Amino acid sequence: MCGIAGIISFQNQARNVDGIIQMTQSLKHRGPNDEGYILYSDEGIQHYFGDDSIEKDSKHINTALGKGAKVSFGFRQLKIIDLSSKSHQPMADNSQKYWVIFNGELYNYKEIKTELKGLGHHFFSNSDTEVVINAYKEWGTNALQRFNGMFAFAILNTVDKTVFIARDRIGIKPLYFYQNERFFIFGSSVKAIIKSKLYQPEINWEGLWQNFRFTTAQRPHTVFQDILALEPGHHLLINLNDNSVSKNQYWEIPTQIQDFSLSEEKATQLLEESLHKSINYRLISDVEIGSFMSGGIDSSLISVLAAKQKPDLKILTLAFNNFKEFNEVNQAKETANLHQLNQIVLNADVNKFYRNIEDSIICYEEPYHTISANYLLSEMAATNNCTVVLSGLGGDELFGGYDVYRKIPLWEKLKKNKNFIDFLPEIHQKIKKGKAIANCKTLGEYYSHYYTNFQDKEINNLFIEKSIDTTYTLENLYASKKQFTDTFEAMSFYNLKSYIGNHQMRALDSTTMAFSVEGRFPLLDHNLIENAFRIPTKFKLKETTQKYILKEIAKKHLSKNVIQMPKKGLSIPLKNWVETSLKDFISDNLQSLENRTIFNKKAIRNIITSKNESKIWQLVSTEIWLQNFIDKPL
Repeated sequence: MCGIAGIISFQNQARNVDGIIQMTQSLKHRGPNDEGYILYSDEGIQHYFGDDSIEKDSKHINTALGKGAKVSFGFRQLKIIDLSSKSHQPMADNSQKYWVIFNGELYNYKEIKTELKGLGHHFFSNSDTEVVINAYKEWGTNALQRFNGMFAFAILNTVDKTVFIARDRIGIKPLYFYQNERFFIFGSSVKAIIKSKLYQPEINWEGLWQNFRFTTAQRPHTVFQDILALEPGHHLLINLNDNSVSKNQYWEIPTQIQDFSLSEEKATQLLEESLHKSINYRLISDVEIGSFMSGGIDSSLISVLAAKQKPDLKILTLAFNNFKEFNEVNQAKETANLHQLNQIVLNADVNKFYRNIEDSIICYEEPYHTISANYLLSEMAATNNCTVVLSGLGGDELFGGYDVYRKIPLWEKLKKNKNFIDFLPEIHQKIKKGKAIANCKTLGEYYSHYYTNFQDKEINNLFIEKSIDTTYTLENLYASKKQFTDTFEAMSFYNLKSYIGNHQMRALDSTTMAFSVEGRFPLLDHNLIENAFRIPTKFKLKETTQKYILKEIAKKHLSKNVIQMPKKGLSIPLKNWVETSLKDFISDNLQSLENRTIFNKKAIRNIITSKNESKIWQLVSTEIWLQNFIDKPL
């Protein structure tokens, strides 16, 4: 797990060494253990060390200040696999003609390494990074089809004079880039690109609008003008001969592959085998591993199965002792006691969190509609020396854990007959008012209404600068040519593309890496996802039972209390904190936001009056984002 940065000059050999140094230093939290650089010019490859480099067997990067380069790579390393200096990056193959900077983990690197050895490749380290570069050298782009992992990497090929950049299938590891007529700049964070001094941050109004609507800008868009995110399952090729940039997709979430010949027994066996294999992969590490465990099914099941393979696994649980509606600690303790897990419980302390509140917002690099419990959990992991942590993210999206899945039949009836809502019990009337699903013609529109913070009309009243219609944004971005077996399958597809690929992955990577911690997600293994889409919907939503097939597996390991507990999710008591501990902080920032000329003051006051905590916090985080990224870039 690391941080990568690169500058490619389109006009001769630009003097951009100071830029790559600043970019790389900004990524220190992502990789505190090692540092390295290469510069590629007409003189060939020059390798440099930095202040935090383990071995200083070349020249210090400061000696290159003032030099020109066609390609500059910078790297920060968080050591996970192969803790020796042999895993240092940028790393070259044995010929010194291919150079890689690799962020992430390749879980099946040992199998690929064995195959490559059989093809004549020689290795000098035990790192997965060396496998990546030799696999690319052997198979080119097709190497991506063999990789099981999470990654964002760049490979300089001095033979063909190209730079190849790729991102993992789910988008677990980030990759941002900025391109103009002079440069192509990329990195693990937007902040790194800003630090190059070759980009002046400005608001991307379409991205900010999407952020208000969907809680995050929908990739490839960001809230920064002209900065894009490489989409999950995509790769880029920059040709240094003619400065052309091409992008291609190498993987997509599979649909219309449900295997209706599968019995419930066979489907359960398929999922169980996939889950065990995925967890075992994610226990590969040369440093200490922990596991986030709330009282819910997904994280509890992952933690229990992982602990069977690694009994000393630290189980990290966040408690909200003063807020029963958010607290799942009793269920988590029950699971821990049942399996004698090594559990550590931390009570969420608003006073401690308050001292770091701006940092928790800044690490997201764009406005965020809530305070994430993942920030507290990540700090907890670091405090307890867990460099790697497992997470149960993905179960609700794949197997229908959210309320939206249960309401699919309702929407389908409303789509056919809007008058049907008149016959619904009073409990469903809020759907008509809050989500307006009776008027949604397509699934993309229904999903957009359900997964939203602000509706377009509200944002239009708030924004002075721009007016955008996002009704079909998600459909156009992700599913314009997709066909689905059923609505459940489509909803799962949208959840993985939008909610996981944009919202969850951005938030989790930002918070874990803020504390130099690597998050791993067994339920988001691409083989498991493909098998999950093979399993018929009837085994995921069985009558009124959501996540049926996952619960059947969980019954073997978890108590009835855990399995039957109403879903709470990993939430924090934002409403209470907004009205009490954070009241003054919020008031000050909202006043600053009102003083700007980009938002309608009356609309801001209406939101404050509404006492909707997520909308209020969206405004607060927007003000802090503006202060730190637009007014005076970090």
